[in-house]
Amino acid sequence: MTENERRSNKRLPLTLSIAKPMRLEFHSEHYDKTIPGILANISAGGMALIVFDHIPEGSMIELDLDFMGVKRQMRGKIVRVERKFEDVHMVGVTFDKESRKLKQVVEKMAEDYDICEVRFIVKRDKACFPGCSFSPLCGKSIKKEFKEEGEK
Repeated sequence: MTENERRSNKRLPLTLSIAKPMRLEFHSEHYDKTIPGILANISAGGMALIVFDHIPEGSMIELDLDFMGVKRQMRGKIVRVERKFEDVHMVGVTFDKESRKLKQVVEKMAEDYDICEVRFIVKRDKACFPGCSFSPLCGKSIKKEFKEEGEK
């Protein structure tokens, strides 16, 4: 990790094909609301969400997380709010407590995702590899080719 890197956990980016709507409860001194949101990326220590309302930085959040077999209620704090357009915002959340299981799942998937990205960029014939834990979330066309070849 570089000196400028603020994150202590690997972050797993998600694509629109796997983004899941979530029910989010936000609480602050002047804001108490339940709204929908979409998971944009996740790590053991937090996540980024797309929300359709302005959420004040510092607000507390509660959500029921269901990600790749990890199901648990999570609490956290909004540490960053970026307006994208109109009423669409990207919010950064830091979890109150890390989940050991979530950390194991996300870090393995992020590691496999990184390997896949490098293999894909250098145009290896086989960017996909057996046992890739990111495979269920992958939307690359090369994945389809790999599956078809493997099925023969």
